[in-house]
Amino acid sequence: MKSLIAFTTLFMSVFSSCCTTNQAKSNSQHEAATPLYNTKWLLKKISKDGALQDVNTNAFIRFDKEKNSAGGNGSCNSFGSTTKIEGQSVNFSNTFSTKMFCHDVQSIEDSFFGLLEKVTRYEISGNQLKLFQDKTVVLEFVSE
Repeated sequence: MKSLIAFTTLFMSVFSSCCTTNQAKSNSQHEAATPLYNTKWLLKKISKDGALQDVNTNAFIRFDKEKNSAGGNGSCNSFGSTTKIEGQSVNFSNTFSTKMFCHDVQSIEDSFFGLLEKVTRYEISGNQLKLFQDKTVVLEFVSE
């Protein structure tokens, strides 16, 4: 009888320690997503001619939950927008910007501002924010 109790205790100890170890490994493999709000999102890719292309600019966006707005910089001009966010859906409206002309980044900035008005939803994975027009990624950011 003592053998049976000892065996059962040993078996349960080994079994529970295996489960705990696997769960700990599983939890450490999932990276926590960066919050949408109050994060500086740096523009890294933009859709051009139907394909995402890397950009090397200082463009960024920040979302403000209390003001239902977003704002940032397109590398040359500051901008702002009213946002409506419900779940993963997002809508930008009343987008405005300053109007300086900056030869080196103007075409990227114009595309960035134009694409914002077409965005319909977003996804965050780790430190990456993707803005979609329907099912197509049109803007991609990383958190600072």
